[in-house]
Parts: sequence; structure tokens; C-alpha cells
Amino acid sequence: MINKRRGIKGLTLLLAMVGIVVWTRVADPELIGRLADRWAAFTSSSSASATAFGPSDIVVDASAPGQPISPLIYGVAFADQTVLVELGATVDRWGGNTATRYNWVAKAWNAARDWEFRNKPADSTDDFVRMAFAGQATPLLTVPTIGWVAGNGDNGTRSTGVPPAGGPPLANSDAIAGYNPDRNRAVTSVRSFARKPGPLVDKPDPNAPAVYQDEWIHHLVTAFGSSAPRYFAMDNEPDAWSLTHTDVRPAELSYDQMVANFEDYAIAVKQQDRAALVLGPDVCCWTSYFYSPLDRGSDNFRSHADRHAHGDVAFLPWWLAQVARQDAARGSRSLDLLDVHYYPAADKVFSDAADPNTRDLRIRSVRSLYDSTYTDESWIGTEIALIPRLKKWIADSNPGTRLAISEYNFGGQKDASGAIALAEALGTFGVQGVDLATYWTYPSPNSPAGAAFRLFRNYDGAGATFGNQSVPVISGIPGVRAYASRHADGEIDVILANESQTTPVRVPLKLLNRNPLSAESYRVAAGSGTIEKGNVSLDSIAMGPLDLVLVKVRTA
Repeated sequence: MINKRRGIKGLTLLLAMVGIVVWTRVADPELIGRLADRWAAFTSSSSASATAFGPSDIVVDASAPGQPISPLIYGVAFADQTVLVELGATVDRWGGNTATRYNWVAKAWNAARDWEFRNKPADSTDDFVRMAFAGQATPLLTVPTIGWVAGNGDNGTRSTGVPPAGGPPLANSDAIAGYNPDRNRAVTSVRSFARKPGPLVDKPDPNAPAVYQDEWIHHLVTAFGSSAPRYFAMDNEPDAWSLTHTDVRPAELSYDQMVANFEDYAIAVKQQDRAALVLGPDVCCWTSYFYSPLDRGSDNFRSHADRHAHGDVAFLPWWLAQVARQDAARGSRSLDLLDVHYYPAADKVFSDAADPNTRDLRIRSVRSLYDSTYTDESWIGTEIALIPRLKKWIADSNPGTRLAISEYNFGGQKDASGAIALAEALGTFGVQGVDLATYWTYPSPNSPAGAAFRLFRNYDGAGATFGNQSVPVISGIPGVRAYASRHADGEIDVILANESQTTPVRVPLKLLNRNPLSAESYRVAAGSGTIEKGNVSLDSIAMGPLDLVLVKVRTA
């Protein structure tokens, strides 16, 4: 038996001995070790031969225990009922920059820096929740925690004289050098608090001088009863308030303020809905995983004085530990899912660009989600390995917390490379055990990216889905990625992605310890927004450049 901690190299050595070239999807020593053990047991059994598989096969360990795939990784944002059904999406998120300033009583919000700091009318979240349920999706709502929300929906109401960015606060003040937000707050906004000091009512006065978020949760519970929304994010990117919502919150937040703000509102939510599941801190960016907004200083995080004042511990693990400590002292959990946003930082990837270099870079960038050997090809310039990194921080600092990535997008929605990237991201979320993920905002169902999404959630147009149990798969074909799953009835689904822009391939697909009875394919041809059903031979699955293929195998 190989040492499981040797990871990819150990498995490569083992399989090279039986003539297999290994490509594995995840640098997970435990998963690789389990697969290696099963492979060694299989090839040493009397019923199998070491030459049963060739060097260019894709092999699925169809009888492995596997691990559950969370149904909530197939989320989107602000999709209507028709889109939810067509995509087969499982979560619909109400979020983004405007949600930070949402006034649930007046049905208004402010566009912040995205559109001249103007107020504008907003839809009712009650209607949004009903639409999500009608589309068979779970609603994820954003609770404003910034302290100020839009006072009306008049888009002629706006903040003026706002500086290009915020900065460190003046002593005992929300103001920064050269700018005081009081005037713009008075013009555009009303106060927003975590808790109402008096009795909660279902329909507050829309002209009241303040809005209370616990009263909103109370309203949702009253309106929807046992079907009330359960998932609540504590605001949207508070690490970027001083940049995005500079008009009302220009002062950069510290480590301590980020924890205090979260705890105040999270506890208020749970006091009104004990079944609520809370996400936080919903930070936007790579830098924010390591530093507070206040760390920006005058030297763009180089001296990071706030972090030094907190033991020089990276922000997210510090934040997790502080929340865990306060929860233990209180005797109840405020945080259920660690939530971050993630976008590829490499040039032009998060865009519609579709030149050959960007196409390749977009597809490679997905490796930043999981691969500790991949150096990110952006200004970050180091290994990100996002999901394993976040899971380790959780295990070390706040065990039992689940993981959400409530905003991501790898660009290229209208291009074949965007379809490949989205399929690989969804496959990775399943393999890596992410608990909830929502795309921003949603891919058009008939776009290439939309077709990639539907391969997982509605590939036949009648609601057929990728399996709910991830099982190990290896590929001996460079540039062909594979994701495998199993259904309760034993059906095996494999999604294959040909990353090459120029080279067609023929893929032999083999099942370990299961006998295939029948197979059919569902194909997204490069650049297409449609899924084509066909018959397929497992011995030779034809794939064109940048094709995606789902292979459905009935087994005995």
C-alpha cells in the first residue's frame, strides 16, 4: 500500500506500474489514497487484469463510497421563475451592491458607485421569495448591515460630492479626511438597525425614520411560516463599503468592527428565526481574505497595521476564530457558512473576451479553485487553492462551519471557453465538497455557459440531473477533464471537457467494478447553447475541440 500522504506522485507511481498515465482532478491526498487503495485491490484480484485499462482511458471507480454533492452548489442570482426552471438552478440569490442599501419597508435601494449613488425602486423580497419557490429554488437573501438604507425609490435622489474612495476614520467619527457623510446620508437614506427597541409589526410605516432588520425577518416568518427563507447573508462585501458605498460609509472597517458588525446582525436574525442559516462575512476579494479594509492604509496594504495589531494573523482565520469564541461564550452558533466571493484576477478572464490566449487562460484559471500546484497567472502570482485553503481555515478556527462561494464568474458566457470553465467550476464544487455556490448573476439558458449549467441540472429538458454522489475518476488523456457521479439506482454520470481549442479526441471510458448495460450521451458542441442527445460507445467517445459531453451509463 502506498503512503496516502504522498498524494499525486504516489498514485502516479502506482498506476504507472500497470501502464496508466494519471490525471486526477483534485490534489486531495485522502481521496487519492482511497482511490489508489481501491485500484491496487482491484488489479490484484483474481477477477481483473492489470492490463484491463489502457494509458489513454478515463476510468471511474463506480462502486467507491464517494461523497455527497450538495444540491445547493447549482445556484444563481436574480433569476426569474422561467430561467430557474430552464437552468434547473437550486438557489436564487438576492444580493449584490444594491442589496446593501435595500429598504424592505419602502421597497427601495441605492445603486452606490455603480450608478451615481442614486436611489431607485426595488422589487419586493416577498415576491422574489415566491418566485424562487415557484422555480423550485432556495432563496438566499442579503440582510443590510451597513447602517443606512435608501429612504425612497426616487432615482433623482442621489449623493453628491463623494470622494473617489474612502479612508481611515477620523477620531471618534464616521468621517474621513476631507469628507463627512452626514449630508448625503440625510439626503438619500434612513437609519437601519439590527434590532427594534419596541414591538415588531408586520407592516411598518414606510415614512418612519428608521428600518429594523429583525423586523424584516419577523415579517418573513409571519408571511411564509414554516416555508420562510432560511439562508441569509450578512450584507454584501462589507470589506468594500468604503469604495462602493463611500457616500454613506466612507470609513474603512477594522478587524474588530468586521466581527462586531456581523455578530450584531447575525444574532438578531437568529433571534427571530431559529431555523435561519447565516452566511458571512461575504468578503469580495483575495486581499480581503488576509487583511481588513483599514489595512489598506496609505501604502496599499504593505504595512497592514491593523493586522499587526491582531497578532499578524490573516483576516479570515482570525475572524472565524473570534466568531467561534463569541459563539462558545454565548452558547449558540451565529455563523453557519463561511462565505466569500471569488473572481479570477487574470487579465480579461472575467469578460467576454474570446481570443485564443484568453480562452486558454480562462480555462486554466479554474485550477485556482483547488490546485495547490497552480500559480495564479495574475497580479496575485501565487498558489490560491481556494477551496482547500478555506476548508483548512475552517477546520483550524471554527470547526463545523460549512463553506459557501455566493458569487463567482469565470467570464466568457457566450463562448465555448466560458462553458468549459463553468462546467469545471461546478464539477470542482462537487468534488471538493462546497456546500453552497451561486453564479453571478446567471447564464442565459441558451448560451454556451447556460448549456454547460444545464448539463448538470436539466440536460434532457425534463429535469434530468447529474448524480448526487461524487465518485473518483481518473483521466489518462491530457487536457480532458472528467467528473463522475452516481445516482441512488446505480446510474453513473460522467461529464467530460475537452480543453483544447484545436485537437479533437476519442475518449475510452471504463467503469471499475460495475458492468455497463447501456449508455447515451448529451453533448454541448463548442460555442453552442444547445444540448444534443445521442447514442455512444464507451470504447470511443468522440469529442471536438472545446466540446462538453455528459455520458449517462446504466449499470448492473
